[in-house]
Amino acid sequence: MTQSTARRKKKLSFEEGMEQLEALTQRLGNGGLSVDESMKLYEEGVALSRQLEQILAEHRKKLEMIDPETGEITSFEENENELS
Repeated sequence: MTQSTARRKKKLSFEEGMEQLEALTQRLGNGGLSVDESMKLYEEGVALSRQLEQILAEHRKKLEMIDPETGEITSFEENENELS
């Protein structure tokens, strides 16, 4: 099992994922990689980005907003639907 495969199987925290994504971005930005290496890192970055988006989506669903006028608590999704 490669390191990237092991990373995908382990549940990452958002912070760990961001650190890994930043490291991938830096490696790509430094250059000196073959096209194949660059593509592999790019693909890992895209997969990691999707995983981070999923983490954010899960947390977003859990957010609650408190109406400052009434003190009523509604889920973020309910509040977002009202704004649409």
